[in-house]
Amino acid sequence: MSFPASLKPAARSAYRSMLRASRITFNGDPTRHVQMLSVLRQTFSSPSLTPPAPGSAELRSPDAEFKPIIEEQVNEEEVQKRIEEWKETAQFLRRNVVQGVQDEDGTWKLRVTDETELGDNATIKEPPKLPSTPFPNRNKRRCTD
Repeated sequence: MSFPASLKPAARSAYRSMLRASRITFNGDPTRHVQMLSVLRQTFSSPSLTPPAPGSAELRSPDAEFKPIIEEQVNEEEVQKRIEEWKETAQFLRRNVVQGVQDEDGTWKLRVTDETELGDNATIKEPPKLPSTPFPNRNKRRCTD
């Protein structure tokens, strides 16, 4: 059984969004960008959209020839789940991953884009609220104890 025809447009959309996200995220770092493209090519040539195993030959050489992996059973629900995961990964790359370059004096310069999510740390600055009880002085010790 080959890749489900009903999921091809969604898979193509996820692939394109990953390409865009990697181009934006790894702009100025061609080594990482080529590695990312290599993994994406290998992953989306597989009918089940599974990435290559870490340390495999496909990951080591970016010029390797990619051949589709032929699998007998392709679960449509599993493929749909993987497509959604790849879309979420593209969104994560765009919003949360930044690249930094260290200067000669040891400081780091971060390349933040318009889509990078910048938090204001408001939740960290606020202390957690203590639980309110009907007897607020119950656990206090007396001076005579």
